[in-house]
Order: sequence, then structure tokens, then C-alpha cells
Amino acid sequence: MPTYVCSVLENSVDDRQKNSIAEAIARLHSEETGAPTFMCQVVIEEKKSADRFLGPSRSSNHIWIRGDIRSGRTEEQRTRMMLRMMEEVSQITGVKKEEIWVYICNLAPTDMVEFGHVLPRPHEETAWFDGLPKSLQDHMRELGTTRENFTL
Repeated sequence: MPTYVCSVLENSVDDRQKNSIAEAIARLHSEETGAPTFMCQVVIEEKKSADRFLGPSRSSNHIWIRGDIRSGRTEEQRTRMMLRMMEEVSQITGVKKEEIWVYICNLAPTDMVEFGHVLPRPHEETAWFDGLPKSLQDHMRELGTTRENFTL
């Protein structure tokens, strides 16, 4: 599951903006990779201004987004995701694009366990889905994912 952690200044975004940020990040990841949005985890962390630094100086203006995603995405996909996230988060929050920094970190599929199973390598999703317990397959179907459309 891709996990994006968005660090913002405490009380700088309201609940509506947090929901919009989470929706945008999950949607953009899905559009660029084909992964279902329910497989994208977004965490919004609020930090006090005393906890935010750029080098030795305090920083209260920046938003940092770090995404840990499964390796196998092209450079073009990653670039589009980062730029689109920067654009949309800027629109949602009113923070200048120059103050939104996005980092994408690639993890080998074998470095992640989800739903009790090590994730598959790219293009091995169907076999992975077929190897899941029936109850988990049923749960994923309820979420709109079948063996035919399942991709990470």
C-alpha cells in the first residue's frame, strides 16, 4: 500500500482541506499507477512551528509530502505524481507551490507486508490475488477490486 505522509503546520489546514488533500493524493496515485484508491494510505501530521526546521532555521510555511511506494514505477510516472500532488495541494491549501516539497521513495515489493502477505512484484498481482484466502478476496471484491482489475 502506498503511504503518503503529509506534514503541515499545526492548525494550518481544516478538516475539509485534510479530506481534500487525502482524496487528491489517493486519486493522483491511482490515476498514475492504476492501483485502487482504497490501497493508498494518506497520513496528515500536524507539527508545531517549534518542530519544523529547514537547516538551522525554523520554517512554518512548508508542506512536506513523503510517499513510500512500491518500486517499478517509471521516472515519468513518479515525476507526474509529484508535480500533480504539488499543484493540487497548493490549490487546496493556498500554500505556494515552491513551499510544497514532495519526495517519492521506492520500496522493493518484498519489503512490504499487507493483508498478512508480502506484496507481489509488478505484473504478478493476479497470482498474488489468487493466493489470498477467499475471505480476503471477497473483502477486496466488496471494495471494487477483482483479480481482473487488481494492480498495485
